[in-house]
Amino acid sequence: MNIAMALEMAAEAFPDRIAVTSGGASMTYAALLSAARSAGAMIRDSGCRYLGLLDINSLAVPVAVFASAYAGVPYVPMNYRLTKPELEELLGRIAPAFLIADPAYIDGLSMPRGMRVTARTEFLDLVRAPAPADMMPAGEPHDTAIQLFTSGTTGKPKAAILRHEHLMSYILGTIDFGAAADDDAVLISVPPYHIAGISAVLSSTYACRRMVQLPNFEAAEWLELCRNEHVTNAFVVPTVLSRVIDHLTTTGERPRCPALKAIAYGGGKMPLSVIERAMALFPETGATNAYGLTETSSTIAILDPDDHRSAIADSDPAVRKRLTSVGKPIATVEVEIRDDSGKAVAANQHGEIFVRGGQVAGEYLGMGSMRDADGWFPTRDRGYLDQFGYLYLEGR
Repeated sequence: MNIAMALEMAAEAFPDRIAVTSGGASMTYAALLSAARSAGAMIRDSGCRYLGLLDINSLAVPVAVFASAYAGVPYVPMNYRLTKPELEELLGRIAPAFLIADPAYIDGLSMPRGMRVTARTEFLDLVRAPAPADMMPAGEPHDTAIQLFTSGTTGKPKAAILRHEHLMSYILGTIDFGAAADDDAVLISVPPYHIAGISAVLSSTYACRRMVQLPNFEAAEWLELCRNEHVTNAFVVPTVLSRVIDHLTTTGERPRCPALKAIAYGGGKMPLSVIERAMALFPETGATNAYGLTETSSTIAILDPDDHRSAIADSDPAVRKRLTSVGKPIATVEVEIRDDSGKAVAANQHGEIFVRGGQVAGEYLGMGSMRDADGWFPTRDRGYLDQFGYLYLEGR
């Protein structure tokens, strides 16, 4: 199963629905499909082994995600905030590659041989050309769909491998096809090199929801897009939500985002004070804590809106404490806590978090799979499951 299936289904069911909006420009699902096929043919014919992206959020991002699936090469978005030596090292590891890049991010970089560099605007112009009529997805279920470089806090960054089957297992297990209403819109403010940014493109496409891309985060612009684009859903990392709350507190503004039905957050530890303030400022908006990793194709546990509301309304400290958890494992994965000897422990016992399921890749290029013989992946996160099945994190 190939990730391009999500786009093909969306374009067949809702060809004229807006798929993505960015900077005043938009693409329908039919146009996105055509652009992805055209780009896929161009990348395939270039002979490049990877499709790289060194850029901010734009219309080019969803085109690139799906174009890689048509070309049969891994999609590799990279962190444009890295230093020049770090970027040069990563670019050298994917050459020869077709690279979509903002000229500002490659200025002064020493490019390895075999790099075909195309600016975002040029890329979007090129993909307007008609795609070959017989252009079909080239990747098999076990082929690599996405390659993401880890942060590399110790040693050089590892290249996490996500195969089509892992990503589609996550999508099919958590999203209902075409579930979005005609007026649904999700605001994507996480950068494209983050697993949350990639899963937002895939899950929004499968749900047939309009994506609103925010190129660079500013609290005032985030709020303005929510209002003007009638955003119904948003995903934020803790620092983004904290800055939105600080902006509202400092300016004395009200959010004035009546269409906003749901805010999901994750990608780091959320301070309790921030989520409490957010729930007070957005009382009609459901909050969801989504915990996941790159190696697990995104979310593996969720604290849903009902959990948030019941916890904040309850005077029982044991119930209110759930606001500091990441919720319960989703239905399609298993979570287990193990002690230092590798033995599974009982509820409320602390240890390392292990996870198993069809979406769990747990694999790095050149290193192979980190899953054990039974399919369990060590997250390297520590925590515990309480007697009610809520998962609590305690660091690395």
